[in-house]
Amino acid sequence: MDAERIVTSATRVTVVVLVLFIMSFVIDMIWDDLSWSNFHVFVLPFAFGSLIYLIFSFREVRFSMFRRRSRYTAAILSFLFMVFLGSLPFMLTEHWDPVSAVFESTAGFTTTGLSIFGAREITEMSHGLMFFRVAIQWVGGFFYLVFAFMFLSDISDLAQRSVDRRIFSRIGLVPKLSFILQNLATVYVIFTLLSFLSVYISGQSLFDSICLSLATVSTGGFSSSGRVLTGGWGLMMMVAFFMFLSGMGYYVHLSLMSARGRRRTFFDSENVIYLTMVFVVPIVSTLILASHGIAIGSSLRDGIFASISALSTTGFMVEGMDSWPDSMRFLLLLLMLIGGSSLSVASGFKVQRSILLVKGFLGEVRRSSHPSAVVMLRRGEGTYSDKALESANMSFFYLFALLAISMTVLLLFADDMFDALSLCVTSLSNSGMAFGIYSTAEGIAGLNWFVKLVLALMMLIGRFEILLPLYVLSLRGKRFTG
Repeated sequence: MDAERIVTSATRVTVVVLVLFIMSFVIDMIWDDLSWSNFHVFVLPFAFGSLIYLIFSFREVRFSMFRRRSRYTAAILSFLFMVFLGSLPFMLTEHWDPVSAVFESTAGFTTTGLSIFGAREITEMSHGLMFFRVAIQWVGGFFYLVFAFMFLSDISDLAQRSVDRRIFSRIGLVPKLSFILQNLATVYVIFTLLSFLSVYISGQSLFDSICLSLATVSTGGFSSSGRVLTGGWGLMMMVAFFMFLSGMGYYVHLSLMSARGRRRTFFDSENVIYLTMVFVVPIVSTLILASHGIAIGSSLRDGIFASISALSTTGFMVEGMDSWPDSMRFLLLLLMLIGGSSLSVASGFKVQRSILLVKGFLGEVRRSSHPSAVVMLRRGEGTYSDKALESANMSFFYLFALLAISMTVLLLFADDMFDALSLCVTSLSNSGMAFGIYSTAEGIAGLNWFVKLVLALMMLIGRFEILLPLYVLSLRGKRFTG
């Protein structure tokens, strides 16, 4: 019975993808890109998705009917089904094999900027298919937001959940699914509209503005111009501003919709560290670039943009990054691994876990000198238990274990270790910023089919923050606390 309800719940997401099929088909009609050669690209997937929905989604199912483990399983299967259904339009285009189509769809829904679409493919692509490729990032970003608010904090330690609930109560929010969905959707759409208006006013075309805003707010990092963003100061700074907002915890944004708790939420320890990094890292990046002979104006613009792009795991790149010094590129890799704030669209290890690791280390130093001291891990008025630190340590261990595994696989087919490292880091952090041969779509397209599948798996594991798949697969999942 539980299995039937899980399948029914997972197929409900078909509606979202079906809407994207319709919108993409209409866009092809509006831009006069529709012909008999590409008529089937969205029609056949729409027919298949509609059939699946009619077969499996006729029952009324609520998440409250599920046990905890079943809810997580349904959420993961929903995401995987979206990835599969979203890969069908790519499979139906010319010169695309199934593995490449699944890779492209996975990169889209996980908001990873990696793509097999190069400059030549983009110029030949219809507006509808390009919109679909960008829109699945936006859908994947919102799905992850809801997923993070409702599920990810639930598998952590009880003390950590009490801190999260204190944040909710501080800003007057009730942690119920309907209420969270309503407020998250409002903020997410508002950011998208503001980003679109800002980009459109800067002189971009209507279609390019839509694609760029969807890619920025979702931290997807792939727009109608690909992964490399070109433009002047105005465009790049506006995009950097919305990347910065998307990497910030949405509990801060939601506090603006409340009559209380704004100051305490804004000065939450995680948000203060995130804001400090956003201010300090661009300065460091600018100094590194300027010290290697790059003009101060270009160093300042590219340093600000690249560092915020990496920290928010958006992954937009700028021209000439491969000629940057190794110190700058290593800094960007580190920022991608750290990622943005918890309960944000950004992926990565997350700032809060990094804070926990530092506090845990300092606590151990204090215990070594004062064995009888009681060391508490605090966040504002809340207190984390040792289980929360244990969860952060587990995430850290699994992150680097997966990084080592993916590096081992990739080095069987790659020559340059740094290029391989950047590709593995960008897959696990769902960023999309890679270097060397993998900074181009041709380099990604030339990967072995097995490597593409491994990278797609790393993108999925990174998006689910590693612990959740372990919870679902664990035989002791009901008692698993992260």
